[in-house]
Amino acid sequence: MEVSVKACVVDPSHDVAQRVFRKRGTDIALCRDCGCIMADIAFNHEQYESGNYYTLARKTLAAIDEEWGFRWRYVLNRITRSSKVSSLLDVGAGNGYFVSLATREFGLQATGLEISAEEIRFAKDVIGVQLLGEDVSEHRFNYDVVTCFNVLEHVADPQRFLSAVTDRLKPGGLLVLTTPNPRCVHARVRGLERWNMVDPPHHINLFTRNALQQMLADRKLQVLRHETLSTYINFVRRFDTPGLVLRRTFFHLLRSANLGADHFFMCRRPVG
Repeated sequence: MEVSVKACVVDPSHDVAQRVFRKRGTDIALCRDCGCIMADIAFNHEQYESGNYYTLARKTLAAIDEEWGFRWRYVLNRITRSSKVSSLLDVGAGNGYFVSLATREFGLQATGLEISAEEIRFAKDVIGVQLLGEDVSEHRFNYDVVTCFNVLEHVADPQRFLSAVTDRLKPGGLLVLTTPNPRCVHARVRGLERWNMVDPPHHINLFTRNALQQMLADRKLQVLRHETLSTYINFVRRFDTPGLVLRRTFFHLLRSANLGADHFFMCRRPVG
């Protein structure tokens, strides 16, 4: 029998979210109105200070580029084609490689915010990028573009976090974000309970496209683009060509079917 757990983090006027199962000792609730998936657990900072955290798993620039370069170049090409931009803020900058590519290859004035001291150390020592150890709510500069990649699912209060991120945009600026897609091929094949993105305490909230669109509309952000991304297609790597033909093929097939692992939104803040 389902048990009421908590109010929906997307909209508290939605029906009370119901527990659908437990995972790792944590109640997992589902909002029947917007489809938001919520773990009844508090934010745990210590996990992000581990040297084994997934963004720190590859220790050389070559290995980091093999893992992350395809994704970040695709995103940066989308950003620079969509608008004339010069300044960029990456919120939750992780290992710093996106900030590095944005600066070195795309000529942007890129700044990264990161709350993990271990990530900041790694970015400086391995990538050669100095990230700022600030929460976005404390940052006071505005930018042409604010990016936020796979961070929203980690925060306990996504509404407050999105407001702080939006406040860092100049009028007419772009917000670019990614977060796991509960309608991806993995979730459909394995089922919600076995989907690896339902991962407390690592992931707290997971969002459908409709839920994300509601939160973006609440901030009067105009959605310019939505697609889904699958850039870490590991099983094809042993067979792939130097030009990543297989990786690109699977990436575009999943993207065209909206079955990619992550939502990818590009939004514009109104000028007025």
